Formats: sequence, structure tokens, C-alpha cells
Amino acid sequence: MAAKLDKHELNEPDKLQLLFLSVRAFAEKHRARIYAGGGIFFLIALLAGGWYLYRVHYQTSAGKIYNQTFEAAAKVGSPAGDAAAIKGYKDLISQYPRSRAAVTADYRLGNLYLGRREYDAAISAYQDFLKNASVESDLMTLAYSGLGACQEAKKDLNKALEAYDMAMKTSSAPSFEALNYSNIARIYEAKNDPVKAAGFYRKALEKTTDPLMTLYLKRKLAILG
Repeated sequence: MAAKLDKHELNEPDKLQLLFLSVRAFAEKHRARIYAGGGIFFLIALLAGGWYLYRVHYQTSAGKIYNQTFEAAAKVGSPAGDAAAIKGYKDLISQYPRSRAAVTADYRLGNLYLGRREYDAAISAYQDFLKNASVESDLMTLAYSGLGACQEAKKDLNKALEAYDMAMKTSSAPSFEALNYSNIARIYEAKNDPVKAAGFYRKALEKTTDPLMTLYLKRKLAILG
């Protein structure tokens, strides 16, 4: 037989129902604030989503221009296509300066200007790339090498050596050790320091697997004694 409920138990309000009533009363009392808070949250979410979509479109558009410029230049070849490529990369950087493609375009510009012996323009482009690129970029070593080549061509051997030294300190340096050692050796040779030059040529010889590079380095070592 079921136990009888006393009068107090029968009149005791359901706790869950009481909670719902309390929440409802709070919501009605603070309705304006809740609506305002919800509106602010919605606005923040809308802005965040809009910004994300804008950045995706921004990067995609920049990437398309970069690919079009690169492919067009590759079809024409160098030096015939250099002027058009330079214009394309500069337009890309102007239109989408904060894009990843613009950073790579600076590197491409450096190479193009170096090939045209426009060393000051090449130095500026390489420096822009080095300033904006990720330190983990595989192009860092090559950009420093290009910068060093420009300074070397201008006979500024100290700045060239500084750039080649920086190339040795990048995360991608192990992939270009023979090139980097050879560049540094060449600067010391130009500075009339045969001992240091020979030392770096030997390091380059230890790292290279290229037969032509091996022949070149052995000749250099033979000349230096």
C-alpha cells in the first residue's frame, strides 16, 4: 500500500518548475539586456565570419594573379618575358600587399632584377621578401644568397659576406650547404684571404654531389694551393 503524503508534501512546489519560473521571471525583467547581449554576440559572429570570408577571397584572388603571371612568364621565357613578369608581380603587390602571394612575388622580383643586373631594385625586392616572409620559408636561404650576389656584384664585399652568412643561419640552409660555403669562399678569395677561402671551398666540396660543382671546387683549391 502506497505511503500517504502529508499536507506539507502535497503543497510543496516542484523544484524544477520553480527553477523554470525563476528563469522566466529573470528573462522578462531583463529582456532588453538579453536582447542587446544577443545582438552584440550575433554582430561579433557576423563580423568574424565576414572577415574570414574576406581574407579567403583576398588570398585566393592574389594567388590567381601570381599564378597567371608566373605561368605567362614561363611560357615566354627569359629575358623576353621579364618585363611583363615584373609588371605583373608589381601589380599584385600593389593590389594585395598583405597576401602570401605578394611576399613570394617580392622574391621573384628580386630574381628578375638580379638577372637584368638592376642590383638596387633587386636588393630592395629581396629585403622586402626577407622582412615579410616566414622564417621557416624554404626561400629564405635563396633570398639571402640573391641579396649577397647583388652586393658582390656592386663590389660591397662586407655586405655580401653578411648576406651569405645569414643564408647559412636559415632553417633551409642544410639543403644549400655547398652553395652557401662556395659563396662565402668566393668572398674571402676576393678579399685576398686565401686561407679562409680554401677552408670554405673544402667545406663546399665535402657537401656537394654535383659533378660540375666538384670539378669547379677542385680547380679553385688547386689555384689557392
